[in-house]
Amino acid sequence: LKLQFLYFIVPRERGLPPLPSSSNVYTMSHGDDKWSPLGHEGMVLSRAKTHKFLRVTFRRFTWCDWCKGFIWGLGKQGLRCAECKYTIHKRCEEEILRSTDEGKKTCKMAKSMPASTERPIFRFKVKEKGSGDGLLEVDPNESVPMLYIYSPNRDKQKVACTDVVAEKPVLHPRQLELRIKSRNKSITMQFASRREREQLAGALAYLSHRVTSSPSVVPLRVWMGTWNMGDAPPPEPGQRLNDWCKIHEDYDIICFTVQECSYKPRHGYKSCEEDWFKTVEALVGKRYFRVDKQSLQSIRVIVFAKVEHRDYVTAVMNKTEATGIAGVYGNKGGVCVSFSIRETRLCFVGCHLAAHQENIEDRNANYAEIVEGITDKIDGRKDFWFTNEYHHIFWAGDLNYRIDYDRQKVVQLCYQGLEGWRELYKYDQLQKELAKETVFIDFNESQPLFQPTYKYDRQKDVYPDDSKKRIPSWCDRILWKSMAEEQIVQEDYFATQSVHGSDHRPVYSVFKLDCRNPYIPRSIIDNLNAPPAGMVDVLDRKPRSHIAVQQLAGHNLDSKDPNGYSDPYVVFVSNALTEEFKTKRKLKTLNPSWADEEVPLLKVCFEEREYLDIEYLFFNVYDWDKANRDDPVGQAHLGLKGLTDGRKHNFCVRLFGKEGRVAGTITGTIQYNAVP
Repeated sequence: LKLQFLYFIVPRERGLPPLPSSSNVYTMSHGDDKWSPLGHEGMVLSRAKTHKFLRVTFRRFTWCDWCKGFIWGLGKQGLRCAECKYTIHKRCEEEILRSTDEGKKTCKMAKSMPASTERPIFRFKVKEKGSGDGLLEVDPNESVPMLYIYSPNRDKQKVACTDVVAEKPVLHPRQLELRIKSRNKSITMQFASRREREQLAGALAYLSHRVTSSPSVVPLRVWMGTWNMGDAPPPEPGQRLNDWCKIHEDYDIICFTVQECSYKPRHGYKSCEEDWFKTVEALVGKRYFRVDKQSLQSIRVIVFAKVEHRDYVTAVMNKTEATGIAGVYGNKGGVCVSFSIRETRLCFVGCHLAAHQENIEDRNANYAEIVEGITDKIDGRKDFWFTNEYHHIFWAGDLNYRIDYDRQKVVQLCYQGLEGWRELYKYDQLQKELAKETVFIDFNESQPLFQPTYKYDRQKDVYPDDSKKRIPSWCDRILWKSMAEEQIVQEDYFATQSVHGSDHRPVYSVFKLDCRNPYIPRSIIDNLNAPPAGMVDVLDRKPRSHIAVQQLAGHNLDSKDPNGYSDPYVVFVSNALTEEFKTKRKLKTLNPSWADEEVPLLKVCFEEREYLDIEYLFFNVYDWDKANRDDPVGQAHLGLKGLTDGRKHNFCVRLFGKEGRVAGTITGTIQYNAVP
C-alpha cells in the first residue's frame, strides 16, 4: 500500500525531449543539466538502431531492464531511452557499453537508414555561454540540411543551415557565435578545441552553399572617401556627391568619413548626424545595406556593403577616441568601424588631427592616442596595437599635415599639373614623417597626383589670399596597411574638385583586394560528397603534424625593467595552431637566444596545405615580472604560405610595441613537418 501510495503522490520524471533518429547513444542529467555522449564523443555518427539514452532522476521506484534489478529510493539517477523508454541503473552504464549482446542494445522503435544512402551526421559537444553543456548536430540527409541545437535546459531547436551565420570571436579561438537570421537571435557556443570549431563552421558554410570549394578567394572592390565639410551642409545626392562617390561603378564596400560635419539640419531632419547619414544612404541606394555608423561630435564614419554580402558580414564593432581639448573633447580624434567579411578582417578609421602648420608633433601624438585608445576599447589583444590585428586597415581623414615651402611658390606649383605636384610632394610633412617612421608605421600611401585639397575658396577652385596666409596643402589623405601575404591593389586615388561648400575638397580612393572564404576541412567535403558506409571517425582524429621553430633569437629588444634589461619569452599565436605555445623565459637580456629544446613544437589544427597557406604566425614577446603583470615588449607576424614544402626557411621579422614603434627583431628558422 505504501508503494502504491508513493507511486501516485510522487511527481513523475520531467518530460524528455524527443530526439531525432540521427542521434546515437548519449545521456543528459536532469539534476545538473549536463549532456554527455556515451561511447562516440567527437565522431561522425550514422543512424543506427541503438538506444537514445537520457540521464534521468527517478521520481518513483522502477525496474532496471538490463539487470532486472529494482531501483530503490527517490532521487536515484539512471538512463532511459527516449524512444522505447528502456530503463537501466546508473551502475549498468559501463556494462551496456561493453556488452556484445546486440539484442539488448537494439532499440525496437528507433529507425535506421541504409548505409549506402546515408551521409554522415556531425555531432559536437559544446558549452553554451551562460547555461552549461549542450550538443550540436549537423544533419545533411534532409531535403534542407539542418542544424539541431540541444540546450542545457532540454530545449531542442531545429534550424536550417541556410538560416545560420557563424561568427568567430577574435579573442576566443574555441568559441563560435551562431546567429539565427529568421529569429534575430544569437547563441554563443564553446567547443572542446579550435579544430572542432573550424569543422562546424566549415560544414555550415558548405551545406548552406555559401562556399562551394576550399580554399577560394572572392575579389572585392572597396571605395573610401574623406571630406572636411567645413560645417556646411552637403549638396543634394543628385547633384555633386555622385562626382565624388561614382556610385554607378561596381563597389562591394563603401566607406564615408567626414570631419567638421556640424551644421543646421535641413528640413525633415532632427539632427545634423541624421541629415548626413540619410543623405549618403540615399546616395548609395537600395543595392547596399548599412554595416555600421558612428560619430564623435562632428567626426563621422559610415560603412555600406552590397546586399549580397549581408550573410558574410560578421563581428561588427565601432569605437571612438577623442584627442581634442584636454584629451577628451571630440573636435579632434578618431572613429573606427571594423568587421569581418567571410574570413577577411577589415577596419576603417576616420580621424581629424591637430591643426596649424607647426604642430607636427601634436599630429603624431594624436595618431598615437587614437590607436592606443581604440586598442583599449576594441575586442582585440589589448597588449598590442589593434593595427596588427586586421588583414586590411584603411585610414582616412583630415590629417592636417602641411607643405613646408614658400606660399607663393606653392600656389604657382599647384596649377602646373603633375610636374608641380611632384615637386610639392618633396616638401610634404607626412611623407617625411612616414620616412622617419614616427607615425603610421607600416602604412602605405601613394603620392597624391592631384591639387592640394586645402585651402580653397568655398565656392571656387582657387586658393584665396586669406589674412592668415595658410599654405595650400594635402591635408586630406587616405592610407592603408595590409598583412604581408594579402593581395591588394590601389586602383585610384584622387580629389573631386566639383564638390564645393567647404574650404576642403573631398578625396577618395578605390582598392581591389582578395577576400578569403571560410576554410572547409577536406575530410568534411570528402565525406559529404562521397557518403561512407557505416560509422566514420573524422572529428576524433588528432593532428600530429607540427611547425618547428629553431635558432630563435631576439635582437635589440626594448628594456622593460628598471635595470635596463628585460626577461623575455615568446608566445606563438595563430589560427592554424591547436593552442597558444610559449617558450622558456630568458633573464636580464635584450638579445635573447633560445635552444631548440626550449621552443615547443607548434601543433597545427589541420595538415592541409591550403589551410596553412592562408594563415599567419604571430610572435608575441613579453617581459616576465615576478610580482606584476608581464609587460608586452612587441609583436610581429609571419605568413605561413609556402612552408608546406618541408624545407627550413629563414625569417627575420620586426617587432612593434604597443606604442607603435619598432621594439626589436626576431630571427630564426621555421619548418613544417607533416606526420601521416
